[in-house]
This record gives sequence, structure tokens and C-alpha cells, in this order.
Amino acid sequence: MSKKDENQEENLTKSQAKRAARKKEIESAKKKAIAGKITGVIIAVAAVAFIGWIIGLMVVKGMNKVSPLEDHSAGLESNGFISGIKASDKIELPDYRNMVVPLSEIDYTDEEVDAAIESYKNANKVLSTEEGLKVADGDVVNIDYVGSIDGVEFEGGKGEGYDLTIGSGAFIEGFEEQLIGAENLSTFNIEVTFPTDYASADLAGMDATFNVTINGIYVLPEFDDAYVAEHLSDKATTVEGYRQYIKDTNKASRLRSYVEKYLTDNTTVKDYDKKYLKTLKSIAKFDDNQNYEYTAMMYKQYLGQDYYTSFEDYIGMSESEYDLSLVMKAQNTYRELLIYQAIAEQEGITADAAYYKGVLVEEGHDEGYYDTQVEMYGEPRMLQMALKEKVLETVCNMAKVQ
Repeated sequence: MSKKDENQEENLTKSQAKRAARKKEIESAKKKAIAGKITGVIIAVAAVAFIGWIIGLMVVKGMNKVSPLEDHSAGLESNGFISGIKASDKIELPDYRNMVVPLSEIDYTDEEVDAAIESYKNANKVLSTEEGLKVADGDVVNIDYVGSIDGVEFEGGKGEGYDLTIGSGAFIEGFEEQLIGAENLSTFNIEVTFPTDYASADLAGMDATFNVTINGIYVLPEFDDAYVAEHLSDKATTVEGYRQYIKDTNKASRLRSYVEKYLTDNTTVKDYDKKYLKTLKSIAKFDDNQNYEYTAMMYKQYLGQDYYTSFEDYIGMSESEYDLSLVMKAQNTYRELLIYQAIAEQEGITADAAYYKGVLVEEGHDEGYYDTQVEMYGEPRMLQMALKEKVLETVCNMAKVQ
């Protein structure tokens, strides 16, 4: 091959190499462009998905957020029934008409009656100023006392009309023990030594003298027929009558509790009305907010500082967590309301203001209590509560105790 031919071939090879390199550059550029488009699409899709997630989260949070509702009668008809529903269609009730209650579950024994009377007597002790009585261990005595060291009264060592239970350990060691055997209405001195670790450094380890006067010794009332007739005439006129009153009232209370639990444990809810469930959650949140504000105010008043920093601090969780917890709370409340409304529907039971006023007076409230509660909760809510009382009364009367 001539030199010329060799040069031509070399030039051709270089030209082909350049074209091949250029082709590769173009192909690479195309791949980069395609990759860029794909990456852009992926980023765009991811961004849309993220935004959708954020929006969805906000929507869900907004759906779960509960707003407090002050109107406790919201969603109720004037007779106390839940508006727009037939409760008996939404639950399956047990056979409450043929309920059998074991006597052992509700009986109130003679021993329990004795304990109740002793508790009453202890709560109604009277201060006796009878001479000749002597202080015994366990007695409650009313005393005046003045403490001194080397004949000089010390700060915090004086008290008047103080009720002291002997043996309580309320005073320093040796004080209460020296009162045992002392006569009622007497005045005398006792000698004590303050402990070496006493809170007040000025008194720690010091010998002191207390001048004590016993103003009276508390004694149990003479619980006889005369006492019952004088102090418990709204319940009985004799001791035996009062014992029967205690037995009957406690037995009735236990029967009521048994019936309530039986109905709750054996009822199945088929459907919750979402609208009224939401109302119940809102009412519950209002009540909890009110309790928070009242509790915070009381702590502020007595401690002089804030005990709770916020509602979330008070409930011990975030507000969103709390709002979710209201679902179960509202369902439990709704379940109870459905039970008593359903039985009322089936038994044709209604309750009016006059009936519930009587119930409240029997419970110890004054005549105007019902009206005060109506101002707070509305009459439909009060009649809803009245309905429960009347239904329980009816079902308890149906129960067979054996």
C-alpha cells in the first residue's frame, strides 16, 4: 500500500471514531434526558402523594376533633327520649322480665346492720362534761393546753378546744399516754421531752411542761328507742324499726346495682347513631373541661400557684389522643341510655318532673334542687335521668329474689 493510501485509511478511521463518539454522546444525552424526565415524574408523584397524605391527615384529624358542647339536652326530645330513634331496634335486651336474683347477692346481714349502727354512733358522738368520767385509750377528748420550757411559753405550744384521739400519735411521744386515767374537767401538768430530731431546732431535745385542761370526753349516744324517735323519726321510731330500715334500704340498693350490671352485661348494641354519639362526645368534653377549670382554680386558690399548665396536662395526654378516647366513653354512655329507653318503650314507661322531684327529695335534696338542675342541664336531660330511675324501679319490682 502506498503512503497516500495509508494516509487516506488513517483519516477514514479517525472520522469513523469521531462519528462513533458523537453517536455515543447523543445517546448518552438522550438517556440523561429520559432519566431526568423519569426523576421529575417520580418527584412530582412523590410530592403529590406527600401533599395528599398531609391533607388526609388534616382531614382525619379534623374528623376526630371534638368540640365541647354545653347543651346537655341536645339531641333529646322533650320527654327525655333520644330524638329520631327507636331504641328497641338498636339493641338486644336480655329477658329482664324473668330475671332471677340470688338472695346471697343482695342480702344485708344482721352483722352488717350492727356495724352500720356502730358507725352511726361513732359519727354522732356527743361531748360529755359529766364529772367522774376518766380518759381511756382510744377516747376522743377536747382539751386546752399551754406548753412552756423553764416556765416560759414557747411559740406553737398553745391550743384551745382541740379534739384529740388518745393513741393517735398526733402529739409527741408521752403526751397522750399521760392523759389516760385523767378525770373529766380536770386541769394538770404533764412532762415531756421533744425528740432530738424534732422539726423545730429550738425545741429539739428540750424538756417541756404542758398545762392541760380536759373540757370534755366524747361519748357514744345511748342508742335506744327514745333516741331513735328523737333523732331518726323520718326513718323509724324504735331501734328494731331502724334496724329493719337499714336492712331494707341496703338490700334495695344492692338489688338496684345487681339489676344495672345485669342489664349492661347482657345487652348487645346493634347500631350506634353517629349523630347522637358525636353529641355525647362533645358533652363529655365540655364536662371534662369544666372539671379542669374548677380543679385548676381550686389548686390556684389553695396553693397560690398553677398545678396544671393546660387541659392536656390535666388529662395526661394530647388533646387528639383524648378526643379519640371519647369514642369508647360515648359508646358506653349511649349503651346505657339505649337500655333504659328501650325498656321504657316496651313497657310504656314515662317519667315527668313531679316524679323525679319526689325521687330527688327522697335522696335528701331540697325541693328546689330539680329546678336548679334544669337550669344547668335542661329539662329533657333531667327527664332522661328520671326515665332511668323509673325503669330501674320497674325492673327491680319484676325481679325474682330467691
